[in-house]
Amino acid sequence: MTVLTNIASLVTVNANGKTMKTGASMRDLGEILNGAVVFDNDILWVGPMHALPEEYLSGDAEVIDCTGQTVMPGFVDSHTHVVFAGSRASEFAQRLAGKPYTEIAAEGGGILTTMNAVREASLEDIVANAEHLIASAMTHGTTTIEIKSGYGLTTESELKLLEAAGVMKEEMPIDVHITFLGAHAVPPEFADNPDGYVDVVINEMLPAVKEQGLATACDVFTDKGFFTRAQSERICKAAVEAGFGLHIHADEIANIGASEMAAEHGAWSADHLEFTTASDRTKMKDAGTVAVLLPGTAYTLRLPYPDARAMINDGLVVALATDCNPGSCYTENMQGVLSLACINMGMSIEEAITASTINGAHALRIGLRTGSIEIGKRADIAIYDVPSYANIVYHFGVNHAFSVWASGQEVA
Repeated sequence: MTVLTNIASLVTVNANGKTMKTGASMRDLGEILNGAVVFDNDILWVGPMHALPEEYLSGDAEVIDCTGQTVMPGFVDSHTHVVFAGSRASEFAQRLAGKPYTEIAAEGGGILTTMNAVREASLEDIVANAEHLIASAMTHGTTTIEIKSGYGLTTESELKLLEAAGVMKEEMPIDVHITFLGAHAVPPEFADNPDGYVDVVINEMLPAVKEQGLATACDVFTDKGFFTRAQSERICKAAVEAGFGLHIHADEIANIGASEMAAEHGAWSADHLEFTTASDRTKMKDAGTVAVLLPGTAYTLRLPYPDARAMINDGLVVALATDCNPGSCYTENMQGVLSLACINMGMSIEEAITASTINGAHALRIGLRTGSIEIGKRADIAIYDVPSYANIVYHFGVNHAFSVWASGQEVA
């Protein structure tokens, strides 16, 4: 048993039994000044220091004095692509120098660079790269992470990526959730027959992924230049029939009806949403589809930022994630995502924290287990060496995490 005492700012993100927060409630972090938390694998007690029962301070309990520090739920990073191979640093430099992505892609670069690297890489190489990224994410406060496939684009290589994610789930000390994203892009061998590739995703990949038994959700990149709404709907229907939850890459480059489609098919989340309309927001709210915003991608690609303010005001469940990937957002740091969300999307610090904890958990449909510091929930906790949660965004560009705990075990 571990007891955290004298916590300057204990941020519980208490949802009072709910699995998410919306609207004005996103600004209520349930902060306890001079608080305490008791946990083993799960949270046993939480409250003000003066009310801490003496029994928790006796016996074999490990007591940690958190004077001058902030304690929050661990981050739930609900959208990443950390299983991949290779680097696209040179392409990144070319883009910054003014070379259009279309020209880079026409020369065999872009996502094809990563695809070719994945097809050639060993499982061990992909695992080693993912281990490095997840270990770094943990040191910044992440205790739950979603991992998508999507850079192999053949049945064999997609299963290899999912197997690497499965190794992460088995070996890493944090909670890992796995999503199949075979419909990330149309591979070059199907450039003249994208519907044929959709057939492969539905008739070959999905059954193999189901048999493998690692992925619990399916994602589709529904956008201009990727998969049409009609193609995506075919995949969504097949995925749901196979028992997978749905996430949708939606409205990042243009609006072709992706977020509306996500709502109509009961998707757990629609992610990106740079070009989502008011009508789309209403449909997502009514369907319970979480808006997962990825400000690091808009920052890297110099896209317009999603209208987080309108989404919150409209009552959507809004979450934040890194979108960690080798091409459009190479960061695993959720503290940095908070800063981008507050400065560039107009979110308050409180809203950003809620979006990156309890609402991120809801995007994965695990809000009853994690995302807030409440009795009975998993002890996923981060201690920051700052006297107030505001400092995490105020003093940006550095890592404030002091200690990180997942299921009651110190992991970073």
